[in-house]
Amino acid sequence: MACPGAVSVSASKAVLSFSKSIVVDVSETVGLPDLIKNSYRTGGASIPIVILVDPNIEKIYGRFDHPAMKSQKYGTIFKEVKDSISKAKSAGTFATGGKAPVMIKVEDSKMETWKSAAGTEIKAKLVGIEDDSTYVFETEAGKTFRATSAQLDKESVAKARKAAGLK
Repeated sequence: MACPGAVSVSASKAVLSFSKSIVVDVSETVGLPDLIKNSYRTGGASIPIVILVDPNIEKIYGRFDHPAMKSQKYGTIFKEVKDSISKAKSAGTFATGGKAPVMIKVEDSKMETWKSAAGTEIKAKLVGIEDDSTYVFETEAGKTFRATSAQLDKESVAKARKAAGLK
């Protein structure tokens, strides 16, 4: 049987590709917003529960309990929610916590090799930088992905900031 702790760590990593992850101790549920408390209560006794909401905590995009995540095929499990959040962002209906992200676009960028903090390399072009810390790339296949400063090595961060005209 899979360990719930392993599922929650793996699920958190998968969610970080399109969301921010917040871990709440079971004893702290009293302090949660009502929307989250209600979703948590309907989740039954299975721990962990992953609840995906907008930053204003106005809409729940998905709720997944341990049995739903047991396979650890997070690309499949979270796909529909990830797509819904992307569509809502594109349509301008995704509440962003009160302020729109600031995007510095990088025009005429070329395919380059970028390196993660772990040393993995990928060939992509820099599209822009959101909120001064999230780097948006496009692969040769046309897939867009985001990486934070912490996820990139220092040289890649410096190269991206220079390309965007930042210090």
